[in-house]
Order: sequence, then C-alpha cells, then structure tokens
Amino acid sequence: MIRDKQTENAMYYLAAFRRILHQYQSCHAKALEGYELSPNEISVLSCLGESTTASQIAEEFDVSKALVSRSVKLLKQRGMIDVAISANDKREQVLSLTPKGDEAAKIIAATNDDFVKRMMASLDGDKQSVFKLLLKLIIANLNIGGAK
Repeated sequence: MIRDKQTENAMYYLAAFRRILHQYQSCHAKALEGYELSPNEISVLSCLGESTTASQIAEEFDVSKALVSRSVKLLKQRGMIDVAISANDKREQVLSLTPKGDEAAKIIAATNDDFVKRMMASLDGDKQSVFKLLLKLIIANLNIGGAK
C-alpha cells in the first residue's frame, strides 16, 4: 500500500498522541495501584480541591455531564467524595474530597507534575512556550472545525 505524505504525517501524529496518552495513563495506574480508578474518575479527582460542581468538571474536560455523574456516583460509593446540594442552585451538586479522596488527589497531582516534568525535560523555556502555543492552536482547530 502506497501512502502519501499527508497520510504518513497523520498516522505519525495520531500514534504519538496515543503513546503520550498511554504513558500518562500508565503513570497513573502505577501510582494509584490499589485504588482501582478509571481514567474518568482520576480526572474528576484531579479537579476537586475547592468545592466544585459536576458541570464545572464536565466543562473543564470537555465531556458529558452524564459521564461525570457516573464517576461521581462511583467515587461517592467508594468514600472518596462527598456530595451536597448547592446553596445557589438546588439542581446542582457541590463535590468535595473526603480524606481518602484527598489522599488519591495528592497522588494524582504529584503524578501529573512528574509526568509533565519528564515530558518537558529536553525543552527549554522557549520550546515550552512554542509547544503550549501549538497545543492551543490544535485545540482551537478541533473545537472550531469539529471532527473531519
């Protein structure tokens, strides 16, 4: 099968994104061994510090409220988060970490920091700035153009 340059580039980019995501998830799986958390549950825990709502988490990670709600339900059952009704909007739930959830959230934060340090180890400040700009442009392209 003969591939054109555009197809080769696309395959390379997608494989690179998959490798980065796989490494990220592997770091969390190792650090959080015994917690048995899904990637979505890890995302929810990583957002919680101050009081946060499921809607805010869904917006932050660009996922459906239903997906966040499922994770919230499981995390509540495991005793990792508390859920209270918002004083401002009775339809909204305010989420907060329990001590057990706080322990996991600290591990997640440390793992995130270590992962980013490793990922950026060979990039000086200028290259990191360019990388950040490119990520913003890619995200903007995907948000504006949608999936093609």
